[in-house]
Amino acid sequence: MSAVTPPAVARFMAGQGWELEKRREGVREIWRYPSNEEGPGYRYRIMLPLAEDYEDHEERFGDTLIALGRIYDLDPWELLESIRSPGFDAIVIDLHGDGQDAGTVTLIQAKSVMDGFFKLLENAAIRASNPQSSGSGRRSKRVTKYLSEDVIFHGFSRDSLSLMIMSRLRLDRLKVASEEHGRDSYARQVVKTLIGDLTAMHSAADRLRGRPTGRFEDVGLASVNSLASMTGSLDLSAIDFSFHLAAGYEDTRESDVKVTFQRSHLDRIPDLKRALKPATGKWQSAALGESSSAAASIEKPEVAEEVVLQGPVQGVFRTTGDILRGESGGFMMMSAVLDNQMSTVRVRLNSREYSYAIEAHQQAIDVTVRGMLFRSERFSEVRGESVLDLDELIRALRD
Repeated sequence: MSAVTPPAVARFMAGQGWELEKRREGVREIWRYPSNEEGPGYRYRIMLPLAEDYEDHEERFGDTLIALGRIYDLDPWELLESIRSPGFDAIVIDLHGDGQDAGTVTLIQAKSVMDGFFKLLENAAIRASNPQSSGSGRRSKRVTKYLSEDVIFHGFSRDSLSLMIMSRLRLDRLKVASEEHGRDSYARQVVKTLIGDLTAMHSAADRLRGRPTGRFEDVGLASVNSLASMTGSLDLSAIDFSFHLAAGYEDTRESDVKVTFQRSHLDRIPDLKRALKPATGKWQSAALGESSSAAASIEKPEVAEEVVLQGPVQGVFRTTGDILRGESGGFMMMSAVLDNQMSTVRVRLNSREYSYAIEAHQQAIDVTVRGMLFRSERFSEVRGESVLDLDELIRALRD
């Protein structure tokens, strides 16, 4: 019983929607959980003993904990942990350095780590709110409220280069246990999206050991850029992202998740950025450049169909051939749903469309394209005389 105290249990219950019915100072409190029906009444009622000097206090307090565990369908350890850290998912970042100064970072390096992680979390929050988003662009009020009120910096560890961030769930566990909620809380969706982003980047870095194989639609450029800015100024041998998901909020298969980027993964982040932006910059290896050139040309399209696609602009570019020929149009890379999954599509634009696509990219406005979709084994491209819906885009730019 020494693991928790009556005040801690009272805070837990208050945070879960219980109402204090009556209190006898220093002796006991009566708490009730409101009924599902409209009007007065209660669904559950519990006595919380406060007088720790009573001989039977531990027995009575134990009865209260057993009743809460039964109501929330939590085993004793899950219940105790939920009471000690009510309503938070924990994120721990461990930095493993190399060299003599492996246990220290400069102030500017610490700022890079914090800024980079904030962008990672912000990208995940944007995509949890709008799965069609690339993770960059303007925040919604929901995202701003979460980042401003529900993300708490717990501090750096004294013993190692690690920091802890807490994500507040703000969800009634009892409604989850009784299946009154059909989905996770938004805060839990953000954390799970971040886990997915890190896992996807880790897998993509593994696939970039020689030549790129397959596509990287599950990897967002905004998240890759954030990870790069977070780790770029540090001489790391590895970085661990550990997640502990609070019990009692949903049927979580894995409450503890760890994603580790070794030095070899971090070294391939520049190539991963290049794989997601095939029109700019330089490849870190000739093999990747050769594979990219092959993927960018669709000499024998396997599929051709008329489509209407909507989604955010990842970037715009002109090829060397366009520039040498003096052509003022170019290409746009956009995210769109193909075959029930998010994909990257290349779109050929005329001069006017190209100019507006740049503005759409800068202001994070989704666009609509109509044309013929050609697919090769590794690439998709929309072609047509005028494919970009300029009327819709111009209205969005004016709003």
